[in-house]
Amino acid sequence: MNDTAPDNGLPSAIDMRSVLLACALEILRTKGAGAMTVRSVANAAGCSTTGVYTWFGGKTGLVEAIFIDGFQHFGEAIRAATPDGSDDKPLAGMALAYRFWALAHPTQYMVMFGGAVPDYVPSEHAHAIATATFDDLVAATRSSMEVLDLDGTARDVAHHLWAGIHGYVSLELANMDMTDSDDERSERFLLGMIRLMRGCRR
Repeated sequence: MNDTAPDNGLPSAIDMRSVLLACALEILRTKGAGAMTVRSVANAAGCSTTGVYTWFGGKTGLVEAIFIDGFQHFGEAIRAATPDGSDDKPLAGMALAYRFWALAHPTQYMVMFGGAVPDYVPSEHAHAIATATFDDLVAATRSSMEVLDLDGTARDVAHHLWAGIHGYVSLELANMDMTDSDDERSERFLLGMIRLMRGCRR
């Protein structure tokens, strides 16, 4: 059975889902949450509002899809950047991947972490997907506890590191990191990660 969409110049169903999400993110980026409605997203995607309701059930489902897709891709990027080994490389790799992904997807990142859509509350399913990325950090931290002589539980140390990474990234996204160039921002981030990990040692 051939499941390739016919070449009729129209997006396939799966492509339409991606188009709707991309349009929603662009409206959020350029006009803010107040402008992101079912109708505005449908108009931007070149379809009827039925398309949004069919795929997402409405605005809340659309935002939920942005949130879930964000964390799934975010998690994939972090796991892909984590090398094997029991030293600080898993933590450094995750930190760098966190920053790179956030800077490449700032609007989606703010939906995930910054309350970009104020009236959206993640469902239990969405929350579980989000916390899975923290579990990955806990696992990488646990593998580094002994060789780095880290103090406390892996979960506590991971929380401390996540909070620090998030702080650096959030300041950078808000253009409040007090640096003048990309090189300076990268250097300060790396230095910050070293200091965060040193602060967790016995």
